[in-house]
Amino acid sequence: MRLLAGAVLSAFLIAACGSASPPPSAPTALSPAPSAPPAAAIDVDALVAGAPGLDGRPVRVKGFLLVTRAGASMCSLLLESYPPQCGGGVQVTGEIPADVAVGLEKTTDPGLAQAMWGWVEVAGTFEASDDRGSIALSEIRLAAP
Repeated sequence: MRLLAGAVLSAFLIAACGSASPPPSAPTALSPAPSAPPAAAIDVDALVAGAPGLDGRPVRVKGFLLVTRAGASMCSLLLESYPPQCGGGVQVTGEIPADVAVGLEKTTDPGLAQAMWGWVEVAGTFEASDDRGSIALSEIRLAAP
């Protein structure tokens, strides 16, 4: 009888192992997709300092914007020449809307480098890079210094 019970038990275990489905895998945590930029704006230096951790994330940055023929930049260091110049910072990609451009200061003398500048708050997606990094613009508005 013991031999019969052992054989039945062995057959049952073999059948159970052969037909057992793999254990359900634990759900994997998905990182949340970037959605809206944070409510509070950071300055350009804080953005540059946190660049690796902010790569690909939405950001909101307040600072000095300089737009020249070479492109637009949020300045980390401002050289107060006329027109002003940026020292460091991050590039801003995307179109500056006309209502914001109207509120920026501009060079009017054709003998000077043509530029627009002023204090703004921008929101967009930050792309870190070895040299400067950039913000793909999704929103911009004039701001006080």
